[in-house]
Amino acid sequence: MRRWLALASAAALLIAGAVLAWIGYAGRSAEEIPWGLLVPGYVFFALMATGSSIVNSIYTVFGYKGPNGEYEKIIKLGVWFSLITIVPAWIMILLDLRSPLSAINIFIHTQGGLSLFFQYRSGITWMATLYTLFALTLLIELVYFIRSEVSEKLRLMKSAELAVALAVLVVTVVLHSNLGQVFGNVVAVPAWYGPHMALYFIASAIAIGAAGQALFISAFAGGLGVREFVARYYSRILMIGLPVLAFIKGWMVINAWYNPASWEAYSLILSSPNFYIFEIGLLLLVPFLLATFAYYKKSPAMALLAAALVVIAGFVDKYDLIIEPQKAHIFHSLGGWAGVGSIHYAPTPSQIEIAIGSVLIYVALLVLGVLLLPLKPGERPRTLFIFK
Repeated sequence: MRRWLALASAAALLIAGAVLAWIGYAGRSAEEIPWGLLVPGYVFFALMATGSSIVNSIYTVFGYKGPNGEYEKIIKLGVWFSLITIVPAWIMILLDLRSPLSAINIFIHTQGGLSLFFQYRSGITWMATLYTLFALTLLIELVYFIRSEVSEKLRLMKSAELAVALAVLVVTVVLHSNLGQVFGNVVAVPAWYGPHMALYFIASAIAIGAAGQALFISAFAGGLGVREFVARYYSRILMIGLPVLAFIKGWMVINAWYNPASWEAYSLILSSPNFYIFEIGLLLLVPFLLATFAYYKKSPAMALLAAALVVIAGFVDKYDLIIEPQKAHIFHSLGGWAGVGSIHYAPTPSQIEIAIGSVLIYVALLVLGVLLLPLKPGERPRTLFIFK
């Protein structure tokens, strides 16, 4: 009875999220800047999904199973989290378009009477392709793990398992690099321009992905008997990842100092309380201290608090990085930089509705996966090959 109630609640949440996202899309209006709330939302969830996949590769590619094989108990949950976390990113970026169906023009469109396929010179085309490959390889990996529970033949195919895991890792790293290239080549927004964006996105993804996955898996850690492992494992990743992220972020600010156009945007970021409260305090400093404490004291509570802060402050970090440089309107004229003046931006109600609707759909899908799929040890697929 409780399972059916949980299924009904998740289905209701899914429908509510879809309706709210549609209401937001139908009420879209003109915005003051080209890339508003939905673009940071898309980047945030995309980084969490791909970063979570990189964290999974510690087991799938490099073979770390934990002191007592604890990782084998949570790997399917980790893969499911990575796969579904990409969904809200897709919803936000598609509904940010005036016509979502026009996204197909990335791959196929007509020019001069000729049909052109796959615009290989376009970073956006590669972005869509790599996200599709990312989801496909994760789906294959998830099905492999599920079916290997009941198939001795699949369980012994270690080379196939490694090949799929490597494919996921390679696609993920290339995807991050391409995302950095998409932003790093935007000369019109000097604060993004440069090769540091790819490194920033990879480091940020690992931190956010580990934090998000820790929050999700901690809900099941007690029942699986891996609470201490989860606390120490994800805390260790944050202990390593956050200083790297701080180092890259510091050099982004230093580089901006030597470029008047970039500094125009970064001065807006640095003058905001968000930079010191969220980006420095709640993203880098406090979570690092909490994660260090959680690791050495084996404290699940401190590990969860560190993860929650990284997720919340990580979104603020992406929001500021993408929104603030667009508020500093600068253009290059006759070899010099001339300011046009900054503008005010606040998310529109329709953007907020789409974002909240996407998150509701995301939560509902995570819950439905746990209820319908055999993601925990001992659960066996019964129908349709993979569904419980």
